[in-house]
Amino acid sequence: MCDTGSVAKQSTPRSGWRIVHTEFETSAVKAGQCPTADRPEVAFAGRSNAGKSSLINALTNRRGLARVSRTPGRTRLLNFFAARFKGPGPDLGVRLVDLPGYGFAQAHKSIRETWGGMIEGYLHNREVLAGLVLLIDVRRGASDLDLALAELATEAGRPTLVVGTKADKLGKSERGLVRRRVAETFGVQARDIVLTSATESLGIHGHDGLVGDIAELARSIEIPGLEPPSEGAPPEAEPTEAEPTDGEPADGEPGEAEPTDAEPPAAS
Repeated sequence: MCDTGSVAKQSTPRSGWRIVHTEFETSAVKAGQCPTADRPEVAFAGRSNAGKSSLINALTNRRGLARVSRTPGRTRLLNFFAARFKGPGPDLGVRLVDLPGYGFAQAHKSIRETWGGMIEGYLHNREVLAGLVLLIDVRRGASDLDLALAELATEAGRPTLVVGTKADKLGKSERGLVRRRVAETFGVQARDIVLTSATESLGIHGHDGLVGDIAELARSIEIPGLEPPSEGAPPEAEPTEAEPTDGEPADGEPGEAEPTDAEPPAAS
């Protein structure tokens, strides 16, 4: 069971936050390749079949922003996406970071160890990291690896928001039970667990959706020398929808592609 201090607690509803612009920024395999630390970052982590790519696409309303394929666990990069949130007060610039998926059985041991070191180094050393969104497939529950990552985030002083994915696979009567079960595993209240579905946009938008939770995480960190945008800052243009991929599998598994300036790499 995790220390309850490792999991971000829900506060009052965060009405009005939405993501109005998102674009792929860069990929990195080590700290020196990360973007300039000029805005708060919120990282997404989870097992290789937790559906991170699909959730990021649903959060940003950009189908294909984080690409998916039928083979989980192939992404070996930190993938950075620049996002702009609009809501109460000034616009909020946030960087969403897709961490490599973990726990994929077919990955070579040396590769798995590299991923672990990459994630640990990022959690401990990235000064603008506001918090971690830890994804749990609600059909499978939390694994020892999920608990270990939550504990690692606690050691690094990073608040963790536990999010259940693929809640559409459960009946409505099951969701409350699963929420309580996951909460018990992490030692928190059931209300602190967010249940989501990328395919049905459950728990993502709206007054108590995940977008608002991410905005509050980003607002919780102070970055020296960074001034918030003014109230009168012009909004960024709405993005055009990315071309769909060959198709998302049921679990929204990630694929891998070489990063370029024009197209994001596959995310885990």
